[in-house]
Amino acid sequence: MASKIIFLMLIVWFGSTSIRQAVDIDELLSSMTVEEKCGQMTQVTFDVIQKTPQPSNYDENPVNITKLEETILQKNVGSILNTPYNVAQKAGTWQKIIKVIQETSAKTRLKIPCIYGLDSIHGANYIQESILFPHSISLAGSFNPGLTEKIAHITSLETRAIGVPWNFNPVLDVGRQPLWPRIFETYGEDPYLATKMGETYVRASQGNDLKNRSNVATCLKHYIGYSFPFNGKDRTPAFIPENLLRDVFLPPFEKAVLAGSPTVMVNSGEVNGIPGHANYHYLTEILKGELKFAGFVVSDWEDIKRLHYRDKLAESDEEAVRIAVMAGLDMSMVPFDFSFYDHCVNLAKKDSKFAERVDDATRRILKVKNDLGLFENSVPFEEDLKKIGAKESHDLNVEAARESIVLAQNDGLLPLNSNENKKILVAGPSGNVLRVLNGGWSYVWQGNVEKHFVNFGTQKKRTIFEEIKNLNANSEYSEGANFTHLTTFNETIEKAKNSDIIILTIGEESYCETPGNINNLMLSESQQVLANSLLELNKHVVLVYIGGRPRIITNIAKKSNAVLIGFLPGEKGSRAIAEILFGKYNPNAKLSVTYPFDANGFSTYDYKPLEVHDANKVDKLYPFGHGLSYTTFEYSNLRLNKKSIDFQESLTVTVNVKNTGQMDGKETVLLFLNDEYGSVTRPVRQLKGFEKITLNKGQSVDVSFKIDYEDLSFTNINNQRIVEAGKFNVFVNHLNDSFSVIKGTDISTVTQETLTTTMSKGCIVGYNTKMILLFNFVFVIFFKFYN
Repeated sequence: MASKIIFLMLIVWFGSTSIRQAVDIDELLSSMTVEEKCGQMTQVTFDVIQKTPQPSNYDENPVNITKLEETILQKNVGSILNTPYNVAQKAGTWQKIIKVIQETSAKTRLKIPCIYGLDSIHGANYIQESILFPHSISLAGSFNPGLTEKIAHITSLETRAIGVPWNFNPVLDVGRQPLWPRIFETYGEDPYLATKMGETYVRASQGNDLKNRSNVATCLKHYIGYSFPFNGKDRTPAFIPENLLRDVFLPPFEKAVLAGSPTVMVNSGEVNGIPGHANYHYLTEILKGELKFAGFVVSDWEDIKRLHYRDKLAESDEEAVRIAVMAGLDMSMVPFDFSFYDHCVNLAKKDSKFAERVDDATRRILKVKNDLGLFENSVPFEEDLKKIGAKESHDLNVEAARESIVLAQNDGLLPLNSNENKKILVAGPSGNVLRVLNGGWSYVWQGNVEKHFVNFGTQKKRTIFEEIKNLNANSEYSEGANFTHLTTFNETIEKAKNSDIIILTIGEESYCETPGNINNLMLSESQQVLANSLLELNKHVVLVYIGGRPRIITNIAKKSNAVLIGFLPGEKGSRAIAEILFGKYNPNAKLSVTYPFDANGFSTYDYKPLEVHDANKVDKLYPFGHGLSYTTFEYSNLRLNKKSIDFQESLTVTVNVKNTGQMDGKETVLLFLNDEYGSVTRPVRQLKGFEKITLNKGQSVDVSFKIDYEDLSFTNINNQRIVEAGKFNVFVNHLNDSFSVIKGTDISTVTQETLTTTMSKGCIVGYNTKMILLFNFVFVIFFKFYN
């Protein structure tokens, strides 16, 4: 009897982990026609199946059934993306869309479900009721992976609730070109920080079981080198030596692959003259070979066609398809027609090698669909709608915004005292609009439709001015200038003359991707005129910068009493800014990028020694990792547990941090290393550890970091990951120490897979896999015993 009870308990317990009968991928693949395989490799945008004209309300299902049936039943299309009419939809309408798509897929011969993908970049931003969190450039400034974990989980929860199991995120490009209009989608300029945030996002999004209705499959983008265009403009050439590529741009993808991400999206530009979608070395030899990536690779928007008409690499559209697929591409985001499908079928029927590659691609796609549980259940559950826009998610968003806003400068003016009731003027184009707090990927692609921020969401959004007025009733707003020209300039100057404090809100209009290209980093002339005129009044001025990239504010900042840098802090950013201004919250964010001093001569924090030799110097307004607090922290007693190691050993660095100020506060402790001499010149310092701590006033704590092979190594000129013997310097705040590596890597034993092998040390089998193995073992033992 006891054994029967145990058996029933096991069934109930394991059933709750969503263990279901798996589809036999090889058996399914063997039964598929060429047309069905190429259909699985084809992805179209929603425009292909949408009604025309657009429905007059957001409740009507926008799917044109005739177009849908042509897409799925005739062309065997296996994937659809994007939001209808390029605007966020109601969650309930999304469920209607997904249901009819999957019902149509179930009518196909093999009943293979469709996989739908969306760009949920800073929250589930294409769902009207969803939460708009800080963008990654801001969130990285929190230096708090715990926040990233929670935000990723909520984003996945809300995205999966509408029936979409695939998120085109995280962006793991390393943002080292400040002109680039997508830098706000990155976790900043440092590969270590980007790697930690990225792998956290992947694990939290996917959980232990992709079949779980709270989890989604992530998509790592944009593999690789996309974020470092030579001229700073989107989708333009990059020139990156492979050792630099491996040291700076590859690590976030490596760790995210190890974390289990099942899909990768390709760089829309080119590196060293080879378009990302034609780069066999990157896609097949490195990603699928060295990194052992077992998922599938999807193109970016129309980029296979662009190999022909833009890049002039392929002489025809069919040749472009052949080049991309043979390079390692598994799914084509076509996206407006079925041309890829037609070319794929023709090529597979006449080229056996291409047909083999089609089999491999289809197998990879089917595996991801199976891992997501789409063969068992592909339609959403109505009860999941209540998960979207929950109060707890909004509360988390407030905390995320607070930890993302950097106090870059303060002469003692801040925090303001709301009890003094001083007259405050909020001026500038960012002060009384909602869209600029959120930027691109906010309800629409460009994030520039103000009315959506008023009409969408489950909580009312407030501007910076509205939140300031909420804390200080004696406040008013006058724009003075927008992002392109002067507006109420004279009125603003007159109001400023009668004010005690000016909150100057400047920055950028919302944008995304290529429409956000600029020729230089200078702030618009209208904003400069406004700022300079206000500063000439000799009033107290607090500069608040809001924008997707660091535009030049040097002259304005020098004359201001305090500077806040918010970048894109999300829909709760206005509240967080007001709370920081009035001391309701003690700021603790640090910059995830170096803030440039001027439009030219830019360097990241990890520059090379010759950049500061002779007459050369590195100018920056604020360095990477910079951020002030309303309290003070004292660093002391830096110590190493060893003074020498060999390359296979590790050592521990410990430092004491004490809150010596008058407020409780949070502090991010940053550990930097410098390899003093190297066969490839080494950066002056590199981030190799960080920890965020909370200290009450007067409290102190020891913070420790472990340094090992991964932290000491770099890629040599032969693209080998090595550690060289020699002196290493350690920096924590103003403190420094050093140690020696007495034995380096034996180069004769190094392969290009050394890093991957090292990085995967300690990886364990996923929870669901372990549970299945355990269940099978217990099941066999039980029946052997019972019988």
